[in-house]
Amino acid sequence: MLDRHGVPERQRIRALEAAIGISYTQVRRRMIGEAPWTIDEIKKLASHFHEPLIPIMSALADAPGIPATLPFGGAAMPCTIWPVGEPLPGRIGPMVAMHDSTTDQWTVAPAAEVSDSPSYELARLLFERAPPRRVAVLDDDRDSAQSIVDFLGAKGLDAQPFNCAIDLLAAMEGQPFDGFVVDWLLGDNTAKDLLSKIRARVPSGPVVILTGQIATGAASEDELVMVGASYRALLFEKPTRPLSIFNALQVGFTSPTTPG
Repeated sequence: MLDRHGVPERQRIRALEAAIGISYTQVRRRMIGEAPWTIDEIKKLASHFHEPLIPIMSALADAPGIPATLPFGGAAMPCTIWPVGEPLPGRIGPMVAMHDSTTDQWTVAPAAEVSDSPSYELARLLFERAPPRRVAVLDDDRDSAQSIVDFLGAKGLDAQPFNCAIDLLAAMEGQPFDGFVVDWLLGDNTAKDLLSKIRARVPSGPVVILTGQIATGAASEDELVMVGASYRALLFEKPTRPLSIFNALQVGFTSPTTPG
């Protein structure tokens, strides 16, 4: 989980100390196995990093659950499963699990739909609503930032507006963000240094750069293309439809790496 959120190994105990609200020594004892985690601590950890609780809890169980997906309504719903026994065709029961050895992926399906395929019996199947993705929106024009935040919020994302790079970097110290929407020109400066710092802390995840100054010459298209490639960011020229920004973020959330 800490790898996914870009927390360097040397900063992990401090990050957990801030997330849970216990001392450095107490965190260290838990990290090396000298003291147990409590349920309240795990809940705080999941809430702070905006992670589903069940996978974290199952990782601490005697028999950890396995991440799987359940296709439903055209979407793949994440879940945690505990398959038992050997894979056999013709299983009877409401739900069964299938394992793709090529991709090492597990899928859950109604037994009636896969009667001819080998499948596993399920001892336990758990669902938990995934927390909304957190997105930072940076624009020195407050109205522009807020309008994007309002649209992304209506689409189910947890978007927060920022009007200067210093505030965004300070917020990143205490809470992780999954994606970023950044205006290229911030006062008299560009966002190049900020993008470098974002990628140092969040190596993967979608980053969208917005600019409306290419035509005026205030922004260099060649520089923007180079920066976009270097930091795996997508470039949109203003005025940009909010739906295009949302779609770019969604693609980035589901891709192994953000397209450049």
